[in-house]
Amino acid sequence: QGYSSAASDVYKRQVLMSIKEVCEYTGWGMTKTREILKRSDSDFTIRVGNRLYVNKKLFDDYLVKCAKNKTDI
Repeated sequence: QGYSSAASDVYKRQVLMSIKEVCEYTGWGMTKTREILKRSDSDFTIRVGNRLYVNKKLFDDYLVKCAKNKTDI
């Protein structure tokens, strides 16, 4: 019980998320997630070598903006 609470706290403070974590966070599939992260307008994407990561705060801001403007993702 204590472990899951600690893991949850770490996730809340997490700054970068991997593609797998973004999929778990949003419920999207890997293909859709990669497509979104590779867009030129995705300010929340960080590339480290071959790997793609997401800045969680910027990504959350993007999702809120899309929801407010009723924009397709």
